[in-house]
Amino acid sequence: MFDKKIFTIAFFFLQLLQLSGEETASYYYIYLKDKTASTYSIDRPLEFLSQKAIERRLKNKIDLNETDLPINSNYIKIINETCNCQILNTSKWLNAVEISAIDTQNINKIRALNFVQAIKYLGTIKQSKIASIAPLDSAYYNYFNTPKIPYKQQLKPDDYGQAFTQNNQLNLLPLHNSQFRGQGITVAIIDAGFLNVYKTPGMYFNLNTLVVHDFVAHDNSVWEDDRHGANCLSFMKTNDPGTYIGSAPLATYILLRSEEAATEYPTEEVNWISAAEFADSCGVDLISSSLGYNTFNESALNHTHADLNGTTSIIAKAANIARLKGIYVVVSAGNEGKSAWHKIGTPSDAIGALTIGATDGDGYHADFSSFGPSADLRVKPDFVAMGKKAIVASKGGTYAGNGTSYSTPLFAGALACLMQACPNNTYEEIKQALIKSATHQAMPDSAYGYGMPDFALAAMFLGNYLGLDTSKDIFWENSIPTTFQNQNIYFRSGSNQTIEIKITGTRKKKTKQLIAKKIMLKNGEWLNNDELFLILNNGKKLKKRKRLNTLSFELVTSTATYQRVFKLAK
Repeated sequence: MFDKKIFTIAFFFLQLLQLSGEETASYYYIYLKDKTASTYSIDRPLEFLSQKAIERRLKNKIDLNETDLPINSNYIKIINETCNCQILNTSKWLNAVEISAIDTQNINKIRALNFVQAIKYLGTIKQSKIASIAPLDSAYYNYFNTPKIPYKQQLKPDDYGQAFTQNNQLNLLPLHNSQFRGQGITVAIIDAGFLNVYKTPGMYFNLNTLVVHDFVAHDNSVWEDDRHGANCLSFMKTNDPGTYIGSAPLATYILLRSEEAATEYPTEEVNWISAAEFADSCGVDLISSSLGYNTFNESALNHTHADLNGTTSIIAKAANIARLKGIYVVVSAGNEGKSAWHKIGTPSDAIGALTIGATDGDGYHADFSSFGPSADLRVKPDFVAMGKKAIVASKGGTYAGNGTSYSTPLFAGALACLMQACPNNTYEEIKQALIKSATHQAMPDSAYGYGMPDFALAAMFLGNYLGLDTSKDIFWENSIPTTFQNQNIYFRSGSNQTIEIKITGTRKKKTKQLIAKKIMLKNGEWLNNDELFLILNNGKKLKKRKRLNTLSFELVTSTATYQRVFKLAK
């Protein structure tokens, strides 16, 4: 009987096979007109999608369509016969084939084929082909055999170690301590490689079941490539109480490589869509990717700001289609905030992506974090999380690092926990709950977007109160807030009742009452900033408000008084 484990170990212990010299190849993306005569049918989806991928579509009421069908294999055969080329990746979503060719004289013959719609040049690349796989050392098995920490234990701030602040900013402890740590959510990480990630304390993988694939080298190993993906994964997956806990330590992960770290070409966008399609077919719920593009090694291929309208680049199209397939797509805003480019890249412009900027540990915008909006003036980034001096877990221990590459997986892991906590809510409902809970929700801007969300509060907006007694009033606040947190009002009434709202302002130690009004709230009704703004502006313009030193909000019920004082700009 075939022993899969023995084969897998042998596979990863292969020695260097051959090292060829550098050669130059031109890359092209060939768009096809149709999927005529396909051997696949949407009536037989298990031939090209996993059961989990089909169930995700059913849950989200998404119909199968032609974009789900693999491209016509006969077309691939004809392309290969017409041009002495190498078939690299295919895309069923865009109905396209990526090829590389050393001799490009036959490209016009391909262009003339009656099933070819268009050809896009992706660059001419010098590449060193290394047919080798770095072996996993015995340390992997030692980590694999290390007992896991029981996840049902209640967590304390100290259990997160240095990772506490970055998790607490998103208010993840209430979710984690309600046993929402990502269980049952499958996350695909699309990145540049996962060098030695299995050596990180708190990372536990089963080598025989973990799904990995490399869309650059086209093999099933991601362990020997760049470490960027390993760093990103640590923000989510690490489960080492007392030292480091990630934002979704118990989610299931698929590791995919699409990025060649040494160069920058549109081929990487093509790799990304192939990786996203692979993730879709596996049935992932969420994609987290800390990659972005604006300039390339060949400047003629660069994106312009006008291109970043959410629908133009290959990778933005890929993110949008992934969203249409029911997948949550979380991407980084980019680190161009201090550069001449300044703005987000792509796929952070994608309509279907949640784009994450970076803050420091106090909640202030990190100066390197790219600015929005998108070219068509949509709010970007969508949200922010800690990315400046964020704590990375590695085989050598923890250390502080910078980048929206790190705020993105931190946010994505929190989103996985929220998805687990609220499984029956739609994407739009979850996004709106996050917006409503976020620090800048009333005035989104090009630096923070809607701001830093409170994931525990978002869960409550969606009906999961994480064990709180809903028969009592809830005046919500983060117990250890950072800048901008607790600057919004969130009150939930535990009964039908009349409450009194008092708003006073102070100026040079003098206090003046601005508003005093009674309103009715129904059982379960929330009072938040939107209602307060209406009350504040109901017949009173408060012309001198900008000259106040503080603004005090007081909410009086029959049983308690809640107060929040806001310091105003001088």
